[in-house]
Amino acid sequence: MNLPRSKGHLGFTLIELMIVVVIISIIAVSILPSFATYIRNQNLRQAQEQLRSDLRTAQNKALSGTLSDATVPGGALMQFWGIQFTISSGSYPYFISAVDDACPPANHTDEGISKLPANITVRSVSGCMFFSVKDGGITTIGISSPINVGLTASSTAPTTFNPAGLIF
Repeated sequence: MNLPRSKGHLGFTLIELMIVVVIISIIAVSILPSFATYIRNQNLRQAQEQLRSDLRTAQNKALSGTLSDATVPGGALMQFWGIQFTISSGSYPYFISAVDDACPPANHTDEGISKLPANITVRSVSGCMFFSVKDGGITTIGISSPINVGLTASSTAPTTFNPAGLIF
């Protein structure tokens, strides 16, 4: 029986509320995959920016002469700031060295380690990158541009560089 609504009973019927809930559920389910993609892309961008920042930090330490009066094992003066990358690793150590001819050099001193965000790893290279105290120039062993970080081999973000020291 359809009873007419009285003026005092303004509101929604149960069927109207259920239809609205179903419509909201359909919209939410259709948005979830694109939101997950957005989150993944933001995590990759964050890791890419962190890698660039870490490379620039090492380069700035070299250019500013941080620890330039330090000696490495063997007694030689430090000449390079370096970073060592390993494929599928989510972290990479910083070090100082007197030479840039091996990865890692035989006589080096570890100066810290940097970690990428959770589940993000270096995807494309294994080797070392050296920043010269003289001019901030880049020498690499086993590394070519770009350095990719990512969740999987198909989901990566590149960081490129050139020998003159430009990182982008």
